[in-house]
Amino acid sequence: MKKHILLPIIACLLLATSCTEETLDQSVFVPDVNNPGLPAYSEWGYNTFGAYIDRSVFVSNNQDLPAKIIVSADTFNLRLAGEWRGNPTTLKISIKGYVPNDYTGLVSLNDSTVNLASDACVVTLYENNVPLRLNVFEGQIHFKRVQKLFVDKEMTETILSGTFNFKTFYHNEPIAISKGRFDLGIGYDNFYKL
Repeated sequence: MKKHILLPIIACLLLATSCTEETLDQSVFVPDVNNPGLPAYSEWGYNTFGAYIDRSVFVSNNQDLPAKIIVSADTFNLRLAGEWRGNPTTLKISIKGYVPNDYTGLVSLNDSTVNLASDACVVTLYENNVPLRLNVFEGQIHFKRVQKLFVDKEMTETILSGTFNFKTFYHNEPIAISKGRFDLGIGYDNFYKL
């Protein structure tokens, strides 16, 4: 093999193997060509999410930690923080009765679907830190793929990937949150059991 071909291959291999945990914390936004403003659905731990709230884009950004999981005595809380209509916005999905001990236990969600209109779920929207409990009358969150990520044979995080859609009321007006998708790395720094 000639040197001018071999050197770029070696450089690419060195770059690929030099991944550090710091790069795992960054968000990678790959646009969805069919859904403008949203990230493409992925299962790589890109630390992004997005959905349409009616026709407006609600999406992760580079300023806020896109996701936190907070587990209380009997409730699992998934917090998605980003922007909607230019304002800081957080969507919190709470599921009673699911209490993993740590981020490695999240793999039990793999290929599971939760009915967001059930009594076991509470969905809250925070606009500029003002909470509004949403009365969901139809919809679900689907944890399509939940996988463990290992770096140098050490478990570093759990990747949660999936979709969500639901209908609710926003200031007494029915709205749809549609085409929701998430691809999140959950590890020591964004999983809390209180």
